[in-house]
Amino acid sequence: MKSSVFLTISLLLASAAPALADSGSLTLAGAIDRALDRNADVGVAQARLGEARAARAKVTTNFLPNIAAVGQYTRNSVEAKFDLTPLAQGIISVAKPGLTIPAGTFPPSVIQKEDTIGGALTVDETIFALSPILARNAASHQVDAQALSLEATRREIVYQIMQIFYNVAGMDRLIQVAERAVALADQRIAFATQRRKQGADGEVTVLRAETERDKAEQDLSRARLARDQLLMALGSLLDLPAPATLTAPPELEVPEGELDAQENTALHERPDLLARRQAVAAGDALVSEANWRWMPMLTANFTGRYTDTPGFIGQNWLWAATANLVVPLFDRGLRYAEADERKATTRRLQQEVDKSERDLHAALTQTRAEIEVDRHTLEVAISQAKKSRRTAEIVARAQAAGGATSLEVAEADTNLRVAEAAVERERINLDLAVLRLRHLTGNVRPE
Repeated sequence: MKSSVFLTISLLLASAAPALADSGSLTLAGAIDRALDRNADVGVAQARLGEARAARAKVTTNFLPNIAAVGQYTRNSVEAKFDLTPLAQGIISVAKPGLTIPAGTFPPSVIQKEDTIGGALTVDETIFALSPILARNAASHQVDAQALSLEATRREIVYQIMQIFYNVAGMDRLIQVAERAVALADQRIAFATQRRKQGADGEVTVLRAETERDKAEQDLSRARLARDQLLMALGSLLDLPAPATLTAPPELEVPEGELDAQENTALHERPDLLARRQAVAAGDALVSEANWRWMPMLTANFTGRYTDTPGFIGQNWLWAATANLVVPLFDRGLRYAEADERKATTRRLQQEVDKSERDLHAALTQTRAEIEVDRHTLEVAISQAKKSRRTAEIVARAQAAGGATSLEVAEADTNLRVAEAAVERERINLDLAVLRLRHLTGNVRPE
């Protein structure tokens, strides 16, 4: 039992090895490569692509011959023969009475044996038909749509992983801020306890310091919990246990360019949008297939037969070749009904494309605005943190010199803890907004 558990753990570690840096932490590039190789959503998208290719191959079989060979054995209740001698004798008797046909002149022909063996080979071939050509065109668009959907799924997985990496990096910074706040609170508690023993401060001062430490502990617990949840989500994407540490991702750069240029790039490069357009093209091809179904079809048939009973013709082998020109006249209205149905589906697909493009414009506009706001709020947060840090230093020195109260010290510590945490939260917001913009423009994976 122990050996099987050890083997399982070894296999897991071996499969995860390419994604790990020398330090043992999971890298962004390694996580992306593993997810694209193992993720279930990617597997589903690949299966759909295979399904679409199989459907296109099925349409292609319309122009392949249909060949069938049939063997027959028949047991008849009686044997049937045709004897020409009595008929010929009757005719001759009328023409020349007294003339007799010698026996064996016309041997009887076997029309039906008691045991009959036969066989047939049939070949049906479609020489020309427009409907399968249009159907294959539609199937090809469906294959292209599924191939693009697979790429869109891959990009979505990359986006999710990058969100987690930059979120975890932000949580790591928040944890450091909270740990510094806890350490500072411990110093304040020790200092306040000492001053209380000396009679310089009362119990309230100690309680304030302890309260500030409790708040810092709460911030630390929340940040650690959020980090653990993110790592569990990452493990689910990678089909691995939650990793312990992540290598810091590279710094993000905001995609350059005007809104119109970014929107134009997204419209021409986003695989999900391109997949929707291919679905519309497939719908148009299916509408054409229904509309042109009245076109004539040219087919050919060849049939070769063998029987061990020659019959009247005296031959065991027969063959026949037929050319057919089939002109559809009326198919109970099925063609019109399918054309209307496919037109409705295509209109719905086109509406989805139009909506996606409008949503893209709105999302790009909103995200660009969010980035500008996040940049500004980050600058303000950094400025506030610097002021809070400076204020905390001044108040701490003033308290040591007896020029500041414990209430002022507690307030300064609280402001510093909140300001430093705000800086890291704003950095997370900015990183996620930049990621969202890159995702919208179709350029999410780092170079």
